[in-house]
Amino acid sequence: MHLTADMARTILRNVTYPGLTFIVGEGSAAPFWLQVQCDGICNVTGQRMKWHGRKWLLSQHMTKSEVVQTAFKAVLTAFEHEIRETFKYQGAAIFGPHFSVDRLVSLAADPNAQDVRD
Repeated sequence: MHLTADMARTILRNVTYPGLTFIVGEGSAAPFWLQVQCDGICNVTGQRMKWHGRKWLLSQHMTKSEVVQTAFKAVLTAFEHEIRETFKYQGAAIFGPHFSVDRLVSLAADPNAQDVRD
């Protein structure tokens, strides 16, 4: 049996986490994916907003357990993202999730950026 988007939606009707909705989307680039959605507060503006977690690709070969485990991982990752935006040192979200990977490469290449013991 191959998993379909509708089958994944049926499985996810039995998965709950307070404040989150589980969405199964379909598109041309990938067969279908899982995404969490939250009616929450923007960490920058403080305004109410609807935010979405990253997309988690679902395979037609996944089992029910894999779909549920992917939903769990989606919740963990969504909240890690929020924590990274709100955890601050000297007022800055230093572990923020929105930094450019190219800028992080530059930082990693700078020997003066290291804070290590002898």
